[in-house]
Amino acid sequence: MTETVLNALSTNSFRATMRVVRRLFAFAILAIPDIACADDASYQLLNTYPHEPALFTQGLELYQGKLYESSGLYGHSKIIARKFPPSATDSITGTALPANIFAEGISQYRGKLYMLTWRAGRGLIIDPQHFKLLGVFPYQGQGWGLCASIVEGRADHFVMSNGSDQLQRLAADTMKLLSTVSVKEDGKAIDNLNELECLGDYVVANQWHTNNLLIIDGRSGEVLKKLDLSALASAANKTTPLVPEAVLNGVAYDASNDSWLVTGKLWPTIFRIKFTLPALPLQPST
Repeated sequence: MTETVLNALSTNSFRATMRVVRRLFAFAILAIPDIACADDASYQLLNTYPHEPALFTQGLELYQGKLYESSGLYGHSKIIARKFPPSATDSITGTALPANIFAEGISQYRGKLYMLTWRAGRGLIIDPQHFKLLGVFPYQGQGWGLCASIVEGRADHFVMSNGSDQLQRLAADTMKLLSTVSVKEDGKAIDNLNELECLGDYVVANQWHTNNLLIIDGRSGEVLKKLDLSALASAANKTTPLVPEAVLNGVAYDASNDSWLVTGKLWPTIFRIKFTLPALPLQPST
């Protein structure tokens, strides 16, 4: 992202070029299709909801009764919100981004939205109510997924993915790099880590170009559990035939009933699923 663009992000002239996306979308709760879960019954399908299939989903976040979503691609990036669960009278609100910004993962933290911009090396801090730019922060390497890890008695931090096997820990107050951890399953590095959702020390991650949802110990990087969501991808494909880049991506935690929302790029459906988190291994006290 050039200095010109960075300067524009904080000016009235930039905001004047931002297009508020307001459209009516006929939301109707879909009947739950006959979807078989994984053979080990590793998750339960609770409900399905319509999803705008034009959205190239990069980040998903549930906050104060609204589902926030970042949609990527140069020239088409935007961030939107709508009430959730949806109803037939809901409107989608949001804002389009400049053509040279590729929206990536988002995370809510202390009433603000933090969004990555892929290869630009700059993240945006956005007011979730009015979609106003509040600040900009730098990061190292590519930015794919982002989530805020909050554990009582410990300083908050963000976890960021970059498409490799590495997760970066960023200080929540400064966004400076604290450390990195390699994600491994049975000693083998797992790469293509994409969209993230944190729940305490758990990091739940999409793995790009797979139907895997990984439950990771954010402290050690060890994969504790892997869910195969191929059945959901197949169900989405039956509704609207999916192109190769319409991969599983987007995960948000709903604390109201301890469930998870998952979808994919260009998918017509959001799925609500429930699964049991494995116990976190005990770590030696320091």
